[in-house]
Amino acid sequence: GPARDARLCTAAPCMSSAGHPEMPRHGPRHDSHHHRPGHHGGERHHNATRFAALADLPAAAPGGVLERLQQSFADEHLELAVLLGASLLCLAAWACLSSTAAVPASPCAQPISKAVSSERLVEPVVEGKPVPSSRGDTTVYRRLRNRYLVAYSLATFGDWIQGGYLYALYANHGYSMHQIAQLFAVGYSSAATLGTYTSAIGDVGGHRRNCVAYGILYAGSCLLANSPAGLALAASRLLGGISYSILFTSFESWLIAEAEACELPRGQLTHIFAASSCVYAFSAVVAGIVGHVVVELSPPSAEGGHNRFAAPFNVAAPVLLLASFLCQVQWSERYGDRRTTPSASLLRSWRAIVASRTLLALGVVNSLYETSLYAFVFMWTPSLERRAAHQISHGLIFSIFMVSKMAGAQGFALLDAYGVSPTSCLGGVFAGSALCLLVPVVSSSYEALLLAFSAFECLLGLYWPAIALVRAGELDDSQRASTMAVFRVLLNGLVIAVLLGAGYVPEHAVYATASAMLVVCLLGSHVLAMPSDAHGESRGGSGASSEEVPIIAVPESGGLFKKRSPTESPELDDAE
Repeated sequence: GPARDARLCTAAPCMSSAGHPEMPRHGPRHDSHHHRPGHHGGERHHNATRFAALADLPAAAPGGVLERLQQSFADEHLELAVLLGASLLCLAAWACLSSTAAVPASPCAQPISKAVSSERLVEPVVEGKPVPSSRGDTTVYRRLRNRYLVAYSLATFGDWIQGGYLYALYANHGYSMHQIAQLFAVGYSSAATLGTYTSAIGDVGGHRRNCVAYGILYAGSCLLANSPAGLALAASRLLGGISYSILFTSFESWLIAEAEACELPRGQLTHIFAASSCVYAFSAVVAGIVGHVVVELSPPSAEGGHNRFAAPFNVAAPVLLLASFLCQVQWSERYGDRRTTPSASLLRSWRAIVASRTLLALGVVNSLYETSLYAFVFMWTPSLERRAAHQISHGLIFSIFMVSKMAGAQGFALLDAYGVSPTSCLGGVFAGSALCLLVPVVSSSYEALLLAFSAFECLLGLYWPAIALVRAGELDDSQRASTMAVFRVLLNGLVIAVLLGAGYVPEHAVYATASAMLVVCLLGSHVLAMPSDAHGESRGGSGASSEEVPIIAVPESGGLFKKRSPTESPELDDAE
């Protein structure tokens, strides 16, 4: 969530900025040094009025647009070459992945979750007849993949299209940079508090229900952004923070629970995670294009009235509602532990994390890596602009990053098909990412920086499916969303610290700190590669191993079944 806010802010081609690094920026950088917040009080008001003035500029003539495009690409030979190379790498990975049918069986044949071993399932019986297993059934796999990716693509599109215009929207409403920083802090604080509790509700009340609520809450957030009132905008960020947490916890939790119910092998879940990373990157590109078009087609902003930059938010609202509708009608409800409360589930997750070396390492890795990612997406624009001999094309560079990420996602699926474990992939990701973020510390070359940042994005494409599979194997199904929400508390706290302290730290210190965080992540990946001690503690702290808890398959409506321990109350079936 935080990374998405800053990423599109740096790519939107229709914006401008006053050159402050402490907030997401738009357009070329004209200053040669960092300004601290409040250092130029009069420039804050000037920054807000520049957006209003920009909205009043007349559209360029068709011939002028073509000439400007030709001139803009005249100095972009390196960028075009990198984009072509990333595209070819993505296609090559996809082609190799398509030809791996003859590759011998790999760890993909293992069950999805170590906490719930599918090999110990009792064959379900419905009306006296055994239900055939769906393991290896490509029809079940494709049906689940399509149901998930269609709704997920709409959910991420609605997130991407409006996220890049938050800063411009607030500035056009007349708010100063300090006030905008406070609004951003409201969103991250909401994600760390209310969002954490809401995610835990998914374990108790249903992951699908949370995903449906995501679209409704986020649509409300987008509609409230049309109002210039401070309370309305604060409420908008409050709902947005809750939605962030749901997007990054409940969707993944539902997918894993549904894959377990369908008895999909882990290899097929790997392909879904890799595909979702590609969808996430592709929806960002599409959202950027659509957002730019709707802003350009919107009438000029009027003082005290219409805000031109609200157009992407108004487009996002119906898309998010459509995502909620698809989740409601196409997804089955999946739960964690329905016998507890959200507060108890969060407390139980916290105790499990503290008591488990594996879960503690997973939480630290998850938080530190994504914090370094946020620092990167916050800093890449001024870093490249400072070193470029020409005005950089933000949209072209953003496209390079997204294609690189898709190539990384395809590369992970290929590595997994050849038996490379997710923890091994994470070790390579952290080591490579640390080196990439050291480049701006030791080099002033624009070319070196662009290649290093593109490699960082490619490794990011490897990271998302790899960490998702590690979480799938290590987290207890009964409190998966709650544990992920607890992980994100540290992340949101670090993001708030970065947001409030940005502008006071020089560039090289930011990248050096991010690189140090990645070195800690590398050490954490070695802990994750050790034998897991998570599941005995995550089942209530009794110390019993997962092998000591037999699993019974209980038939449900629709022919699916749940995995329950013999101690679970039989009355739950009637309640369902």
